[in-house]
Amino acid sequence: MAVPRLVLLLIAGILLVPAAFVMSRVAAGTTEESPRPAKPAKAASKPAPPAKPAAKAEPTGAKPEPTGAKAELDPAAAARKKASAAGLPGSVAVALAKGQTVVLLLADGKAADDRSTAEAVRALKGRVPNVKVFTDRLSRLGSYRAIVGRVGVSQSPAVVIVRGSKARVVEGYVDPETLRQQVLDAGR
Repeated sequence: MAVPRLVLLLIAGILLVPAAFVMSRVAAGTTEESPRPAKPAKAASKPAPPAKPAAKAEPTGAKPEPTGAKAELDPAAAARKKASAAGLPGSVAVALAKGQTVVLLLADGKAADDRSTAEAVRALKGRVPNVKVFTDRLSRLGSYRAIVGRVGVSQSPAVVIVRGSKARVVEGYVDPETLRQQVLDAGR
């Protein structure tokens, strides 16, 4: 028994339309994540320790030992932790937390424009003060959603320049001098 062509087209449409919608949302990086449910509080498995007697008086000039003091977090570690929640690799977040200008090259590396722009980005090292340079594949665009989402990247190569809360994107080939001037302008 042959299935009518109209029925086949209808079935294909029912399957392909939702799939195309999901793929377009993933490609655009605008997937909505549902909030994770809060973990239930764990019941204490052992009773609280008995109260300690009052501490003895310290001789004058002696420094008391810190008891139960929490170790302060390293600022870089705190920035990395915040970055992972915000959608940035830790090293990029640390550079931004230090007030550095971040230059991020996103490219596939296959085309001549990608290679030439990568050379222009490498030329920034040592020529522009307080600049941190990062390069990554365009396929990892989602790892930088906190900064790339503000400017939008639509082609390769793309150079994203971030200074403080401001970001700009330079798409396509860019020569070393133009890129250097763009970075200097972003620092103003």
